[in-house]
Amino acid sequence: MLQTHDLTDIVYTSGAVFNGLTTGRMDTHRFLATGSTAGVTTKPDLMLLKDLRDVAEFVVRHPDATVDADYVVAINTLISRTGSVDPGQLRTDDQGIGVRTKYGRHEPPAITHEGLQNLIVAANTGDDVVDAAITLFIRLAAAQPFGDGNKRTALFAANGLLIIRDTGKLLSLPDPRSDQEPDPVAAFNDLLSRAYIHADIDPLRTFLRHYVIDAPGGAGTVG
Repeated sequence: MLQTHDLTDIVYTSGAVFNGLTTGRMDTHRFLATGSTAGVTTKPDLMLLKDLRDVAEFVVRHPDATVDADYVVAINTLISRTGSVDPGQLRTDDQGIGVRTKYGRHEPPAITHEGLQNLIVAANTGDDVVDAAITLFIRLAAAQPFGDGNKRTALFAANGLLIIRDTGKLLSLPDPRSDQEPDPVAAFNDLLSRAYIHADIDPLRTFLRHYVIDAPGGAGTVG
């Protein structure tokens, strides 16, 4: 069975890409494995890591769950616990919550619990579970169902699907501290913005397949 620290790459990259986590990968791993805060130097990092640790623990401890609307709500409740006034609550249109991108503002219509369930079912189709997980991430992130933590929620829901379906795979993100050129995080953010504004998800889906990694005991990285 996976352990919480086995999701180090997901915790570290999601925190760094989406929330500016400054704690490094090794210190993130140590925090998840032992609870040590020796390498955690700021309070925002500590609060973020606690939320991410708890949601990682939730995902690995429920390998027999069903990825449905209630599962996604549970993830958001944990992942936005310290950053939102309404963790786990679906947003409403009158809140005016959206995302600014280089291609314009993205503010999709608010989604109901039933709509969230339908989105999840529609994403989880076909025999390719990796593709379904990537599609689930993109569709959930684009729908912006919650007031906060939508991209992190989408990433952990996608990983929950990979774990529950026993793929031996996990979905990570580019490391913002890598010296790779061109900058993979900039490319990711651009493709995500295009998916938001233009509903063009195929390039992002292809990009993310390069960040599907082996879980412990996995059978090889998907390229």
